[in-house]
Amino acid sequence: MRNEVTVQDTEVIAKGKKSIHWAQLHMNLLQDIRKTFSQKKPFEGMTIGMCLHVEPKTAVLCQTLQAGGAKVVITGSPGTTKDDVAAALQEEGITVYGQRSDGREEHERNIHSVLQHKPQLLMDNGADLTRTLIQHYGIEGLIGCTEETTTGANLLREDLKGQFPVPIIVINDSPLKQIIENEHGVGQTIVEGFMRTTNLIVPTRRFVIIGYGTCGRGVARYLRNLGGQVVVVDSNPIAGLEAALDGFRVAPIEETLEFGQVFITVTGRPNAIVKEHLAKMKDGTILANAGHFSWEIELDALSADTISIERLSPDIEQFTMVNGRRLMLLTKGEMLNLAQSGGGGNPVETMDLGFALQSLSVLYLVDHHASMTKGPQPVPHEVNYKVSSKMLQQVSHRI
Repeated sequence: MRNEVTVQDTEVIAKGKKSIHWAQLHMNLLQDIRKTFSQKKPFEGMTIGMCLHVEPKTAVLCQTLQAGGAKVVITGSPGTTKDDVAAALQEEGITVYGQRSDGREEHERNIHSVLQHKPQLLMDNGADLTRTLIQHYGIEGLIGCTEETTTGANLLREDLKGQFPVPIIVINDSPLKQIIENEHGVGQTIVEGFMRTTNLIVPTRRFVIIGYGTCGRGVARYLRNLGGQVVVVDSNPIAGLEAALDGFRVAPIEETLEFGQVFITVTGRPNAIVKEHLAKMKDGTILANAGHFSWEIELDALSADTISIERLSPDIEQFTMVNGRRLMLLTKGEMLNLAQSGGGGNPVETMDLGFALQSLSVLYLVDHHASMTKGPQPVPHEVNYKVSSKMLQQVSHRI
């Protein structure tokens, strides 16, 4: 940050603080945890390195960890950082790397900047920190990690399998996260993001949802509940069978290219939509991604076969292909619910639960890392039980 704080800086910080305050008011689980952390200081003398979306709910998590004595260092993901929130956190003594305009190269530099603080704990999103750590740094002093997403869990269990001699708690393995944050949080906000970005109605529109994990299930169900026509694509026959039993038509992507008006990727893996698919999509097809990385759509192939690219709005690009067809890409292929202008991501209460799982998981790592299994593993039962009990009390009190 600049040494001299301008009037504009002050206004940006004030805006960030107000949005954080609104999140605080509705994140009762984290507020309870913060009280305990403030008293016991379980992270005293430790540095926690984070790669999570820098937005108001994450800010409340950072404050919670800081109250527990941690030095908190964080970066976000391309296109999702809220600059006013970052400024507000920096004023509170939390180190933030990155800004909303950052691309992939800047993001990689930010990851290195976080790791250069030599954190004892990592809280990751998409395995960016853990992957870079194993490739470029040693793990000396590292106690353990958490991983938030399906994408990151896949990378840890496949590309990085056997490479981490510390425990990694996969938050996405928690049934609480899968039900509440993934299905209802992501499902609701991806549909909201589509409607806000395009200003189009859902009823009668033809959607193809690629991926029927808990996030894809939520997106498909919310679209159907609003009157959309939904077809599901999933290469896993178990997920496909579940979608069929839920009442969706299930088909290979090749059979949906004439049908679909909107394609949304929710796989957590690269190249769910590739050049061959793009070549057969109808004029005016809309492409969007709900996964952690934009790699779910083969964007290089999309750009290579165009004669012009025109930005129709801050969040809509029109790619005119050599044969005159036009394909519309939303939010540069980044996460639709977070990368759109004004996008708020998942609802506050769902992230309260997710970040309560995160907070208590890093506490569990501090207390039990020496006796834990190394590598990726589910959220401990006692953490799931405690968080679900607390949230059930809150939900019950609304009746």
